[in-house]
Amino acid sequence: MESSEHGLEYILVMTTVGSEEQALTIANALVYKKIAACVNTVPAIRSVYRFKGRVWDDEEYLLIIKSTTVHYDEIEKTIAALHNYEIPEILSFPMQKGKPEFFNWIQESVR
Repeated sequence: MESSEHGLEYILVMTTVGSEEQALTIANALVYKKIAACVNTVPAIRSVYRFKGRVWDDEEYLLIIKSTTVHYDEIEKTIAALHNYEIPEILSFPMQKGKPEFFNWIQESVR
């Protein structure tokens, strides 16, 4: 099924954080506010990146957030408010196809 068949666009939002505590704080906030159906936290990813003229090598947690485009702005605002990075990575990707039952579950889980 195409994600827009019900008039909603389903999305995955990704962000990285520096600790398990922050990952769980953000995940719980998004799900309890009913702006995300689910947040997967993936521990112990390693990020090598350039920031402020220096190369960093850090262990991080990856959050994979399932929701709809109508909730993106509130998701971004919530992540930014709870995040301790100066410039948090907040990226959204469309779910182009998937099982209808999965899309229905997302729709029922968010306000």
